[in-house]
Amino acid sequence: MMDVRRIISKIERDYIVSNLKKEERIDGRGLWEYREFQIKSDTITSAEGSADVSLGDTRIITGLKYEVGEPFPDLPNEGVCTVMAELLPIASPLFERGPPDEQSIELARVVDRGIRHADCVQTKQLCIKENEAVYILFVDMYVINYAGNLIDAGGVGALTTLISAHIPEGKWNDEKKVTEWTGKYLTGKTIVKELPFVMTYGKIEDIIFLDPSLPEELVCDGKISISVTENKITSIQKSGSATFNIDEIKMLGSKSLEIGKKLRKELNLLQYLSEIK
Repeated sequence: MMDVRRIISKIERDYIVSNLKKEERIDGRGLWEYREFQIKSDTITSAEGSADVSLGDTRIITGLKYEVGEPFPDLPNEGVCTVMAELLPIASPLFERGPPDEQSIELARVVDRGIRHADCVQTKQLCIKENEAVYILFVDMYVINYAGNLIDAGGVGALTTLISAHIPEGKWNDEKKVTEWTGKYLTGKTIVKELPFVMTYGKIEDIIFLDPSLPEELVCDGKISISVTENKITSIQKSGSATFNIDEIKMLGSKSLEIGKKLRKELNLLQYLSEIK
């Protein structure tokens, strides 16, 4: 990975910090303001659900694919949903070809954990036949442009993709021991129950702020991502060397619930429900 010190100079870092201390950002936002979200759904015709999400200049394309397989022995009547991420080299000179690095693993795991712990995907609806066949869903995120805060953009992209899902409905044939297709579809209306939004905060010295841009992210001492449903926190993930005391965690938990309600209303992700039946 490219040396970050060659990208952000001490002068630029000092400029970012001095602005934050005045509760200002280099892009004109306040400490608790998001950049603008732009969302398009069903952008990939070959996928069973997809989304093209931009957060400021950060852009992630997400697609949904499925397989039919055997359920886990301890969950005989539940399907599986897993989230994966790839940082494409075209997205940033910071990204290199090769196996998944720490940042791509963090992106996938934080988005996946927020969805999983919120009971977002109704895995029992993904069961075709108990002990025999279930759907295995793959939510794949591809970073097209990196301008900071991949996690929040990825979270919205994953939710939009699941909401726009249209998966061929299968029925188990007991005689032939195979899955046969009914001609109907499972949609996001059936699969998705909760909408967990993830909010990421950067910390530089003792200053905390929402939705770090790329310059801010590169000089952050650390970040914390908090996933929330409408009325509860479902997961928290910290990265970097920064520490957050209990009062800061409580404050950010309340702030996340407040911002989450605002996002839920403004983005109105349920408008992207698939109309296929």
